Amino acid sequence: MLNDKNFWKTHLKWGVILGVMLAGLELLKMFARKVDYSASQVLDLAMVVGFILVLHFGVREFKESFTERLSFAKAFRSCIVISLIGAILLFGYDMLHYSVIEKDGLQQKYTVALAKYKQNLAKDTLTNGELKDYTEAAATIMNERKAELLKGTTFQAEGCLTNDSLPQATTDEINNGILIFQQFYVNKLRSKPEADKEEYKLSNFTSYAKRVLMETLVSYTEQNEGKASTPYVQEIVQQTNDTLASIDPLEKRYEENKSRVPHYDQNGKYAGISAMMYLLYGMFFGLFVAMFNYTSKKPIEEYTPSEETKDA
Repeated sequence: MLNDKNFWKTHLKWGVILGVMLAGLELLKMFARKVDYSASQVLDLAMVVGFILVLHFGVREFKESFTERLSFAKAFRSCIVISLIGAILLFGYDMLHYSVIEKDGLQQKYTVALAKYKQNLAKDTLTNGELKDYTEAAATIMNERKAELLKGTTFQAEGCLTNDSLPQATTDEINNGILIFQQFYVNKLRSKPEADKEEYKLSNFTSYAKRVLMETLVSYTEQNEGKASTPYVQEIVQQTNDTLASIDPLEKRYEENKSRVPHYDQNGKYAGISAMMYLLYGMFFGLFVAMFNYTSKKPIEEYTPSEETKDA
């Protein structure tokens, strides 16, 4: 069969059609990256539909010209040959595309992939470990701000400026106040109220944690109004609030895991992997196309009544 000219004529025809289709989709994806990233999802769906249709019509045309029974193995082999030809053509096009047409295309694809990866991460829920790390980091920041104050660093706290000589009683009040504040704040965050369940998604958590921080500060201020330490506690918490974005759990998880996103800096490597992936797609889709097109070994024959049956 592989030495048959008609076999190669048919399969080269549909393999070229597949390669041109895949190259055209690659070109459309370039414009989608520049205009609308979400359009690439539609193009991926078009690729699946187009791939299956090309394989189907290719195998069907081969079946019509094949004089013998088309077994499943032969139908599947037909799909593989068409896919292989298409993948080879795509490899050549990708080499041309990312060397001449879109020289920065691989970097753009990587940027888009990173953005999608981060977008998907944002939908995840904060783990208990991440929540523990966050509250510990927030407490560390708060303690650092408190240490700056107690060392005599200039602070603004409702008109109170330099704190070079704070009374020991005030210092003790600040230490105790920050400790109490941290306990309330950490307990509130770690309790995970059912009403705030959505706030524990990575995309929402930092803004929620900052809001809880300020709500806790309001409550603390109302309960400790008139104390000499209260303005300093307020300043410490305010400065902590300004720094919480630096410990965003979403950013932390993203930085720790973004290396999982493939990054290709060589055209040949990308083109080879892309061609291999499309060949695998072809083999996968080919299973269904072959099952649909192969000729059964024992086809069901139309029932014809015998003469004896007619006479009876």
